[in-house]
Amino acid sequence: MIESEVTTVGLSEHADDLLDQMKEQEIFADKLDGYRFAISFAVASGIVPSEIGKRKTLFNVGSLDPGQLIRSAIEALYEDELTTTSVYRVAERLADWGVRELYEQASQGQLDFAALLKSVDEASAQ
Repeated sequence: MIESEVTTVGLSEHADDLLDQMKEQEIFADKLDGYRFAISFAVASGIVPSEIGKRKTLFNVGSLDPGQLIRSAIEALYEDELTTTSVYRVAERLADWGVRELYEQASQGQLDFAALLKSVDEASAQ
């Protein structure tokens, strides 16, 4: 059975803590920007993330995706996932993976967004 569409999204508590830390370190101006970037990074990396379990609600879907660009991208790229869950549950899973991965890279030194985007671009060209 397909889950009905949700009106709010979140992260696991651990990923939320990591996103807070990245905001405090001024990697992202605010958590919403970091959340969106984490989704984009996960999508560009070709990730099909697993469930995150218990989540902490963070944003209203209307605030996260006012033009529904995230919805459109997930519908186009994650069709198989959408047979059992909603678009924005997939977005949460992508964001959770992305936040964790971005934090890991940031903890190994300064996060280099230009190099990060270049590596994703190179990987998608293969």
